[in-house]
This record gives sequence, C-alpha cells and structure tokens, in this order.
Amino acid sequence: MTLLPDIGTLLLPFRPSQADNTKRIRVGVVTEETQSPEWIEWLVAFLKEIPGLEVKASRLEGPAEERAKPGWLTDRLYSLSRAKFDPFKPSECGAAETVRDASDLRALNCDVILWLAWNRNRALDLHGAARHGLFTVALGEGRGLIPFWSEVSASSAITRVNIFWHDCSLTQGRAVRRLETPTIPGLFVTLNAEQPLIGTIRTLAELCIEIRGDALRFEERISRVPQERLLDGEPGGYPSNLEAARLGASKLLRSAVLRWTARKGRQWFVAMRPNTGKSIEDPARVDLAGFEEIPMPAGVDQMADPFLFESEGRSQLFFEALRKNDARGRLATIEIAGDGSRSEMEVVLERPYHLSYPCVFASDGDVFLMPETSGAKRVDIYRFVRFPSSVELVCSPVEGTNLVDTTPVRIDDRWYFFTTTPEPFMETFLFSSCRLDGPWELHPANPVSTSVGSCRSAGHLFWKNGRLFRPTQDCSVRYGYAIVVNEVTRLTKDEFEERAVARIRPIWKPGLLGTHTWNESPTLQVIDGIRDKR
Repeated sequence: MTLLPDIGTLLLPFRPSQADNTKRIRVGVVTEETQSPEWIEWLVAFLKEIPGLEVKASRLEGPAEERAKPGWLTDRLYSLSRAKFDPFKPSECGAAETVRDASDLRALNCDVILWLAWNRNRALDLHGAARHGLFTVALGEGRGLIPFWSEVSASSAITRVNIFWHDCSLTQGRAVRRLETPTIPGLFVTLNAEQPLIGTIRTLAELCIEIRGDALRFEERISRVPQERLLDGEPGGYPSNLEAARLGASKLLRSAVLRWTARKGRQWFVAMRPNTGKSIEDPARVDLAGFEEIPMPAGVDQMADPFLFESEGRSQLFFEALRKNDARGRLATIEIAGDGSRSEMEVVLERPYHLSYPCVFASDGDVFLMPETSGAKRVDIYRFVRFPSSVELVCSPVEGTNLVDTTPVRIDDRWYFFTTTPEPFMETFLFSSCRLDGPWELHPANPVSTSVGSCRSAGHLFWKNGRLFRPTQDCSVRYGYAIVVNEVTRLTKDEFEERAVARIRPIWKPGLLGTHTWNESPTLQVIDGIRDKR
C-alpha cells in the first residue's frame, strides 16, 4: 500500500505554468542518513511524475543515533498497528547523494529544498541553500517517536500538519499551510497517518508547482506571513506502557459501542420551515426551531442535500434520493405548495454513477443544475429544458478530476466556483470565469481551505445585510457532522478571504448525528440531518 494520490487532484491542466512545458525547477529532498521513513519515498515518486519538476534526493550525514526503545506494551500495540499500515518503516529512498553542510546543499543547485530530516541544528546556516527557500513539515502536535499518537490517544477530532517555509534558519519559519484532517480514533494509530500524509505529499507538490509557475509572486505572498519561532533538537521518546494501556482500553470500549450502534444503520432526511427571516450567520441569533420533517416519498429510503428554487409563486425542492440497499444517489424534486402540501416526486437526473448535491440556480433567464458528479470524474453543468424535471448537458468545464459539491456565486458579472477534493484529503479550490460555461481559471488564493472542519460546501452562498456568507461542512467528528457559516470578507479575481462566524451543530432535533446542508428561498428554509434508523 502506498500513499500516492491522484495527480489529477492537483488540477494540473488549469495551472498557467503548465503552458510552458520547457520550464523546469530542481527540487531537493533532504532526509536522514538512516531511518528515513517510507512515506518520503512515496513523496519523491509522486514529485517525479509532475511535469517540470526535477527531483534530487539527498541524505544528511550524521552520527548514528541511539534512540530509546519502547516499553513492551507500547511496542506490542505499535507493532500491531504497523502490521496493518506502516508509512514510517525505514526506506532506502532510491539513489541519493550525501550532504554534510550548507555548502553541500548549495552545490546541489536546487530551486527549492524539502527538508524532511529531524535535524534542526541552530548553527546550520542555510542562507542561499536553495534559490527559493526550504520547506519543513511538522506532523501532528506532539514530538514523540510515534507520529500522531497524542491525537489518537486523546480522541482529538482533528489531526494537524504544519508546513513551514524558511529562508536561512530552520529554527524560524513561516507557516505556508496548515492542514487539518479527521482523526481516525481506532486502536491502530498508524492508520491515522494516511490522510495527513496524503495531504502533506499533495501540498508539497502544489507548493513546488506554485514556485515553478511564478517564484517571485510566491515569495511576495509568503513574505506577508509572520515568522514563527520553532522547536529545535531531536524528537521526544515513546509513550509509556501506562499510556499504551489507557489507549488500548479506551479503543476497545469504543469498538464495542460502535459494533452495537452499527446494527441500526443510519438515515439522512430533510426538514423544512417557513422563512421568517431567522438568522444562521449570527451566533447570538441562531434559532433552528420549527423545522418539520418531510415524509419520505414512495420508494425513497433516504433524502439529503436539499436545495430550493422559487419562481412565479412556485417553490420547488430538489434533493438527493436514495433507494433502500442502493448507495447510488439520483436527483429528484417535489413541489411545495403555499399550504405546505407536496406533489409527487419526479426524478430529475439519474446516471450509472452516484449523483448528489443538486445545486440549482438561475442565470440570464435560464435555470441550471450543477450536481456532484465525482463518480464520473468531472464537473457537469445542465440547463433545464422543461422545469423542473427535464435537463440537458451544457458543458463539463472540469474533467479527469474528482471534485465534490461545486457551488457557484456571481459577483460583478464574474462567476466564482467553490469545489472540493474528496477524502482522503479535502482541499477547497476556487475557480473564476467571465462565463458560466468557461473557460474556468484557478484563483490565485488557492487552496482557500485545507481544513476538514470548514471545507466542503454545505449549500448556496447567500447575502444578509450586504454581507456574503458561505456555509461549509464540518466533517471532523464524522462526515457531515455540522455546518460552519463563514463570512466572505473579500472576493475578487485576485483575492479571497473568509472567516468563520457561526456553527450549526446537530442539536436542532433529538437523536441527530449530523447536519450538513442548509438552503433557503424567499419563503422557505431547508436543512438535512442524519440519525440512527428507527
């Protein structure tokens, strides 16, 4: 098993730098002379597949280290975990030159260096070691010899990775990316490393691509990030046998509870209420009372991802519909009358692959549908030829890449599209275009989110009192656990900024396990939730 992500997720065809196929940069990868983990070998292999990157692997010469040995119980648990998945076992990392000091690094003639050795020597002057600086990686919050142990043992919702850029010293750096992935809370701690390491591999590749495209612009951007003082020296030791015993006991209890609750199964449903102006963007005024569950239409076992469209006094509800024992979603609609009564369900779109997130919107007199079609590895845009149940394909502006929950917004005659890569590592990318059907361009601020706690879209962007808000999913506890409302404080062709202002937890109805989509029209508001099946 390797951690090589799909290169398509880097959206290479959309990056302007790819137009110049002759432009190349040299990327140095520095590891320990001994005990270099295998995930770095996967990183090197991934970088070598990217056009325009020349990779130079190097090993840092140094004395053999006497590291502490784990206690018997810690060793037993860690060995069991590594038998399942072990990205940290020692690897040769292919052919590599040996470097001893900064002069050896300069001799490599690198444009950028990925410093992945533990060494954080204060005396090592790295000024000029690479034309555009060095990157280092901090895996997790702890400094122990088992990465991410502290996150798993503490049942943290989020596992973090920090990527720093340095110009001349490893003890000070600028945080260029802060990655957040959900913590896998089982007994096998190395399984928790998969998502953060995939994120690390992909992010380091993206940063190299960015430098290849416009190094001066990258350095100008990074100069605005404040310097941080970083810990130096060697990592800590192993967890004690007592810590290992606590981990084992807590995870065995959790496993028993999960086996019991899994018997029930889970069910998504949709609820609705009149739109009386109640707010979700102001945490002091969030009021989710009054939602009434919509009965499942005939033949439907689950409903999710509700969207509303209102025209000429008619309110139409669109949603993902799942049949019993069928994981392939289709898109359906029902009309909501003024008295709350509902029409029979009509199927809008069904394909051999999974469909969800029926994002419906109007533009220049037409009504469009932009569903999630990641099962086909593309983003599709449909036009309604007969509203609300007949559509035709207009275009597929993104092809060859898995993207989910694409959500458009139009500002000053320009379209912006928020879209997210799915697990194992969620990143939200922003596109823009003068036309709905493209061509789409990657926004300079990408990625606009690398946190599983506020990444994937949770419904249409909306305006309140002249302010623009973007609802996103918090998938840290579980997929679709909560909704985070972000205020978009700046959105232009060249700039993007947002900040979280409110959070909708799954407490608006008893027994909820998650809630992940919010939408509204002038007369209605809709939300979805997940619960144990009755």
